[in-house]
Amino acid sequence: MQIPKISIGERKNSFKEVEIGFTEEEALKEANRCLNCKNPLCVEGCPANVNIPLFIKAFKEGRLQDAAEIIREKNFFPSICGRICQHEKQCEGNCILAKTKEGAVNIGGIERFIGDQAKLSSPRKLNGKKVAIVGSGPSGLTAAAYLALEGVNVFVFETTNSFGGVIKYGVPEFRLPKETVSKDLIMLHELGIDFEPNSKISEDLIEEVSKNYDAIFVGTGVGATKKLSIPGSDLKGIISAMKFLVNLNQSGVPMVSPGENVVVIGAGYVGIDASRSAIRLGANVKCITAATREDAQKSVSPKDYLDAEEEGVEFLFGYNVDKFESDEDNDKVKKIFYTNGEKGSVQVDKVIIAIGQEHDKSELKNPLRNPELGCIEVNKKYQTKIKNVFAAGDCVHGPKTVIEAIANGRDAAKEILHYFKKIDEEIELKSQKDLIEKEVSKNKL
Repeated sequence: MQIPKISIGERKNSFKEVEIGFTEEEALKEANRCLNCKNPLCVEGCPANVNIPLFIKAFKEGRLQDAAEIIREKNFFPSICGRICQHEKQCEGNCILAKTKEGAVNIGGIERFIGDQAKLSSPRKLNGKKVAIVGSGPSGLTAAAYLALEGVNVFVFETTNSFGGVIKYGVPEFRLPKETVSKDLIMLHELGIDFEPNSKISEDLIEEVSKNYDAIFVGTGVGATKKLSIPGSDLKGIISAMKFLVNLNQSGVPMVSPGENVVVIGAGYVGIDASRSAIRLGANVKCITAATREDAQKSVSPKDYLDAEEEGVEFLFGYNVDKFESDEDNDKVKKIFYTNGEKGSVQVDKVIIAIGQEHDKSELKNPLRNPELGCIEVNKKYQTKIKNVFAAGDCVHGPKTVIEAIANGRDAAKEILHYFKKIDEEIELKSQKDLIEKEVSKNKL
């Protein structure tokens, strides 16, 4: 069963959430399709390894809160991931029913319903440990949540004045309402987590900060947008997709006007989000990619392309952009030249670049950085060159999905807890050794 959607007319003219979500009756009906497989391939397909059959079973039995707790053992944000995960490529794509006439169980829709309805369990009593989380994207917030649940006193430091990172301002309102993210942030605050906005932790401060906390977790993302190195790429009117989306979602500045001809270069998830956002702003939108449709759909769900096309986005697959041309009177972009078997061009008012991201040159990362790759370097325990500083997410492995960042943040939190346990055991062992030596010395006297 597909999740109900608002009408095409509403979709094209507003930023309302497209998918309405299941009612309880619809969610239960879909849950009852689950075969509770002995070897659940859906779990293998989930980057966070959520026990999908078990949470669905609990939900079917009327134990909604238990179902939520089962999800949160692996993924703390079911409301968010129920909306934006690539289910068709992950859990649902591996469902044994995927190749049947009715299709895979709509795991994302069930997960979303549970996440929206369930409450949060209480954290343990504070254990005396103090951790700083640098960056409030999905990996940072996940690490913060799992540490706080175990009684750690957690402080989240964010360089901007708002929290959530890419899940708050990189994903459009019509896919992930800010209200949903805010609800989860309030939930984190109720765990006792302190949030510090406008915090600048520089290269010089990272080692100093590490002395004031039992551990630090860094989850600052990649930060930099890839640019096209072709003639005319510095012209006015050419903007990055992330800048376009963040400006739109955070400040309400559209950067695109009604009636403008907009070309989005890159047809991954960010390119599709940018294209669909520009449609809602009243633009005429073409989305160009060098990939064929078949190749593009290996990483992006066909459903996302169909949703965008229904709303009016025109996709041009197999196009290589060669150069940009400006007006004669100014340096504003007016034409794109491309090759698609033969050369051609298209008139434009704005160009949005969505060809990916790469590691930035943030000073904060310098003491932790792999000089060749540009990323933060960690061992198998997510530990950096500074022994009590850990890192995970895009700042370590480069751009990946939200659920992968969540899984990494969760695993890093576990390693931090193991690190604390080891330190405490070493302190206890030393204390016992000192006591024995003291007794031996006393007996000699």
